[in-house]
Amino acid sequence: MKKLTVNEIKQAVNGELTAGDGNADVSGVEMDSRVMKAGDCFFALTGEKSDGNDYVASAFVNGAVCAVMTDREKACDVSQRFPDRAVIIVSDAEKALRDLAKYYMEKFDIIKIAVTGSNGKTTTKDMIHAILSVKYKTHKTPVNRNNLIGLPLTVLSLHEDDEAAVFEMGMDVAGEIHQMAEIVKPDIAVITNVGVSHIESLGSREGILAAKLEITDFLDETNTLIIWDGGDVLTKKSAAGSYRLLSAGNDGKSDFIISNTVNNGENGMEFSLEYGGKMEKFSLSVPGEHNVINASLAIAAANIAGVSAEEARAELLNLKTAEKRMNIRGANGIKVIDDTYNASPPAVRAAIDVLMNTKGVRKIAILGDMLDLGPRSSDYHSEVGRYAGMSGVEFVAGIGEQSRFTCEGAAEYLGKENVRHFAEKDDFFEVMSDIVKSGDVILVKGSRGMAMETVVKKILE
Repeated sequence: MKKLTVNEIKQAVNGELTAGDGNADVSGVEMDSRVMKAGDCFFALTGEKSDGNDYVASAFVNGAVCAVMTDREKACDVSQRFPDRAVIIVSDAEKALRDLAKYYMEKFDIIKIAVTGSNGKTTTKDMIHAILSVKYKTHKTPVNRNNLIGLPLTVLSLHEDDEAAVFEMGMDVAGEIHQMAEIVKPDIAVITNVGVSHIESLGSREGILAAKLEITDFLDETNTLIIWDGGDVLTKKSAAGSYRLLSAGNDGKSDFIISNTVNNGENGMEFSLEYGGKMEKFSLSVPGEHNVINASLAIAAANIAGVSAEEARAELLNLKTAEKRMNIRGANGIKVIDDTYNASPPAVRAAIDVLMNTKGVRKIAILGDMLDLGPRSSDYHSEVGRYAGMSGVEFVAGIGEQSRFTCEGAAEYLGKENVRHFAEKDDFFEVMSDIVKSGDVILVKGSRGMAMETVVKKILE
């Protein structure tokens, strides 16, 4: 990051410097005392199970020159042990982190792109980053840093010579994306879709739409929102605002029109995209028709940022998916589609499509619970099970409490003999060798909280 002085940080967070040198330089910001480097500033964030104020001494031992704390008594104690280190007292360390990120962001004159959506936002972010990197030195949100703590840390890790940045914005409740957008103030915003994830806290898909549209709260007529125009809730009409609105779609009415899609199974996708009066052909190394949607949005965003189709083409062909996202691996004659990062009904259906287009003797889906789906959770699970059965999956294993409804839906098409429900992963592991055979292609998917990657590991051992 660009160096800041302790005094700059104090002013940005509206804090009180109680110890140390205000003129000392800070060259990084972190919240984990174990990864501190010389010159870093440690933010003592308080969670449900830990108090960051208890780890300031460890941060100082590991090289931190400054700490932002909320506990005066603990600050006094640590200052006596480390009299040469700076301590800034604030009332709310998380808000202070956001305030500092907002101050730091204003130091940059770069292309800023923000991405949100119920599904596909990480892949779309990675695609945009890959394409922009052809022309610009581009920064992006790392894995698991798309929330109100991770995004400020991403901003604060911007390098002095960065020319563009792609920020992923996730959310659990209304208002979170607004706060992230206030920090970034994007030039280009992308909404991939509006599904049912977090419907438990937001009440309805319209509530989810409103929360996603918070990404536009700081856009004006010089900025652009790009949407996938293939849904029922997110539409050109519902997304209209005081900014330029562009859409990608396959109905012939969008600004970026998808056509001639060819599914090459595990070998990726081919498609054409018509925009700017030209028809351009693209190939993806990653499987799944849903990734054609993600790619069209990425191409649209990069186009607005000044990257040509020619420059985008090679990067999309060479793109690799992030860990736990549609990774196809093999061992002992078995192929495993590892899509365990997260799950929602549309994402599971898309993963089942990939499964059915992957070569193998038998197609198996091992599906964990989809979490945070609210009062209709059982219906959503049943629908996914029926989709698996209708698609031709030959065996479905459900893991978790809600996945029993997945199994019930699948059994309507596959019969009970080709469906098994397991309350826990360990129950599945006990009989796994009886289910999984050489030649099988196995999809493993579930919500993050289900930790379904342990199933992938067991199968591949």
